[in-house]
Amino acid sequence: MATAYQPGVQSVQGGQYQNGYQNGFEAGQHQNAQLQNGYQNGYQDGQYQNAQSQNGQYQSAPYQSQNAYQTPPGGVQQMQQRAPQQQSNGIGNGPQIRSTADQLEVVCGPLLNYRRMSGEHTDNPVWHGSVLLVTRPGQVPERLSLRHLGSAGANGMSNGQSGSLDRTVTGTKLYEDPTKAFWQFDVEAPFQEQESAWEYSVPRMTSGKGNTPQLDRPKRFYIPSKHESMRIMFHSCNGFSVGTDEEAWSGPALWNDVLRVHEQQPFHIMIGGGDQIYNDSVRVSGPLKEWTNISNPHKRREFLFGEDMRAKCDAFYYENYVRWYSTEPFASANGQIP
Repeated sequence: MATAYQPGVQSVQGGQYQNGYQNGFEAGQHQNAQLQNGYQNGYQDGQYQNAQSQNGQYQSAPYQSQNAYQTPPGGVQQMQQRAPQQQSNGIGNGPQIRSTADQLEVVCGPLLNYRRMSGEHTDNPVWHGSVLLVTRPGQVPERLSLRHLGSAGANGMSNGQSGSLDRTVTGTKLYEDPTKAFWQFDVEAPFQEQESAWEYSVPRMTSGKGNTPQLDRPKRFYIPSKHESMRIMFHSCNGFSVGTDEEAWSGPALWNDVLRVHEQQPFHIMIGGGDQIYNDSVRVSGPLKEWTNISNPHKRREFLFGEDMRAKCDAFYYENYVRWYSTEPFASANGQIP
């Protein structure tokens, strides 16, 4: 917050702060501080709005923050009034691009995520997850459709349908710039007496890079019954060291085996324990190659990391994530196993 705090009496919506500070201010700025016992309806998002207290004054109100502040002898620190600002909750409006494409051009995804469960101590627990899509900018996905296919058989196939639990979900745009947009669909489904099969789809999906056929086919996943534990798969070191001939290993062959087992007895969740992606090439063939090649440690330390280099690194990491999470069969596993 950029508002300055100056000696002397300054008014905040008609109220005055007197002798009410403990561990409060640093360098004239307010940092994550909260008033206690000295305000009503007062502090929101780093600003004092509609501040009210008895007699319009804050007196002897304990003030707590992370940093130390001492009131000058005989002086009173006051906060200048600041007009409320519009808040976007971190989403924003993006670059205002409008696409004329008839189909939803997906750059990466869908990625299925399990988040939590609610009502675990009741008779009606609920599974909470989400689906992430990275698309071309300027596009608005249609609503995601979630279908309950019934209970799952021993071979992972559903036996029957139950349309009463079907629903649709509107996507939330998390981020957008001139090259990409991130969309999230929050999904929830009730746990059943039996292990259940579910299916989700987003209309008109097509590959934005032309390398993912049949992207618009519904994706199926499974939720355990309310009486059983989840079948969990754990993986780590999900990549190849720099210099490895990936083709000699038939690509990420591990995931062929994962999908084979998943078809026989579905996993309910998979956990990546680390190294979900390898980014070592950023210093071998990527934008940090020049820095890596500097042998003198003093020159390396003084190497300029400017805005141009930052932008190149951001683009490298984004493209590497998109490439890896779009590589089969890892991509299919991410769309089916939360």
